[in-house]
Amino acid sequence: MWSPGLGPKGCFVRKKTVIIGAGVIGLTLAAELAKSGAEVEVYESRVSVSQNAGRASGIFSTEGLSRIGIDYAPALQNTLNGAVISGGKQSFAIETKGTKAFVLDRRILAELCAENAIKNGAKVILGKRISREELLELAHDKNNILVGADGAVSNVASVFGFPKIDEYVLTYKAEYENARVGDIHKVGLFFSNKIAQRFFGWTVPYSGSKLEVGVGVSSYSRQNSMSAFNAFIKNRSVGDMIKDAKRTIGYASIIPLQVRKKTVMNNVLLVGDAAGQVKATTGGGIIFGTACARIAAKAIMENIGAGKPLERYEKMWRSAYGLDLRLHKMVHGYYSNLNDRGFSMAIIGAKLLGLEKFLGKYGDMDSPKLMMKRFFLRSLSN
Repeated sequence: MWSPGLGPKGCFVRKKTVIIGAGVIGLTLAAELAKSGAEVEVYESRVSVSQNAGRASGIFSTEGLSRIGIDYAPALQNTLNGAVISGGKQSFAIETKGTKAFVLDRRILAELCAENAIKNGAKVILGKRISREELLELAHDKNNILVGADGAVSNVASVFGFPKIDEYVLTYKAEYENARVGDIHKVGLFFSNKIAQRFFGWTVPYSGSKLEVGVGVSSYSRQNSMSAFNAFIKNRSVGDMIKDAKRTIGYASIIPLQVRKKTVMNNVLLVGDAAGQVKATTGGGIIFGTACARIAAKAIMENIGAGKPLERYEKMWRSAYGLDLRLHKMVHGYYSNLNDRGFSMAIIGAKLLGLEKFLGKYGDMDSPKLMMKRFFLRSLSN
């Protein structure tokens, strides 16, 4: 399969898109391009797409998950309708009517995305690490479009000198069997800068007896994620849930906490965690990453078919999602600097403002700008 593009004097030339990284975002981009008739190759250093895919939590909003464009039912573990947020000595609960989020098995999700990309005509090469020299050679051929979808610590970004990301979250999560899960449809979020500096701890129920427990700390802190995790599970409420449970698996990972200042350079572009297209509030990157992957696919196809500049990708994705990502960063900037007393006061203030009820009815996991619009409209109607 090949894709025509206009070369010198109007001649058709063969163009190929090479994607580095076969995660959900890279595979989503590959599927979109292949569906449009583009020649696509995806390279992944892991021997299978499911290897280490469970490092990140599998919570997705119901609306956002639809953007991935596959049947995710085989990966479904649980449904969620709320959260209990704790900070200092206070807590408040958010409860919605109906399901607002799903818990998916990230390993199965990755396999489904790979099947979809291959079915649509993308070539996925596993167990192949592309060296610095190979990356430079690929980019040197202007008939190639090179995409870095290779995660937070992107080799593509490093090789081509993209602006650096200053702050990351270092996480550690473990899964427990035979845990004492309370409400299986609510996640727990625990804020304390004594334990999780500039981030938080969490509990995610997979079922009535299976629980994910995790914690994140900023790369600015002097903590490491494992020591923070060990402190977190000594928290009384968390400890009670896993007291007699068996830890089955554990993962460490890294998440970017800011968007790169530039995501396109010549015929090289970045998408997903590599670009920093991640919610700084929660570390979730799939929803915005896959949305930006679709924008990248459009920009690439317009470059191949009509010679439009790849730099349009930068303008397009920032116009669509830049404000939401900035607002997520602002919220993170607020809570990340609170001490335990500050968290307690913030929760008391949230209750006085009626945010429990508002978030239960109008809360959106992905779009702060949409929530602000709803809050403003509600205020006008009162």
